[in-house]
Amino acid sequence: NKSVMLNNCVGYPKVGYNIIMDVRKLSELDKRWPQLKYDYQTGIDEQYLWKKEFLKHGSCGIKRYPQPAYFDLAMNLKDKFDLLSTLRNHGITPGSTYQLDDIEKAIKTVSIKVPSLKCIEKYPGDV
Repeated sequence: NKSVMLNNCVGYPKVGYNIIMDVRKLSELDKRWPQLKYDYQTGIDEQYLWKKEFLKHGSCGIKRYPQPAYFDLAMNLKDKFDLLSTLRNHGITPGSTYQLDDIEKAIKTVSIKVPSLKCIEKYPGDV
């Protein structure tokens, strides 16, 4: 449904988050969707990022994609649309400057649609 943003759907239906206990699933999620704001063990134990993203975005499609299916789909999409590999395959690598149009064309080869990108100025000293 392209007419509705799939975020902030909390409330209907009432959705909760179930801590993921499956060790294999945790390993797969951490590899593809690391919780960089927290140390490894806190991220795995508390799952702050995954919970936040599921409640914000996954709750919108809960009837079609229950929590386990939501995370499986997210990981499959990450694998399918490996952005860094796509850019690298088009000669675009981190640390250099490129035209926005070139980046959009590269991404469009796997996404079909033109991505919505924004440029931000990097100031000296910023990492």
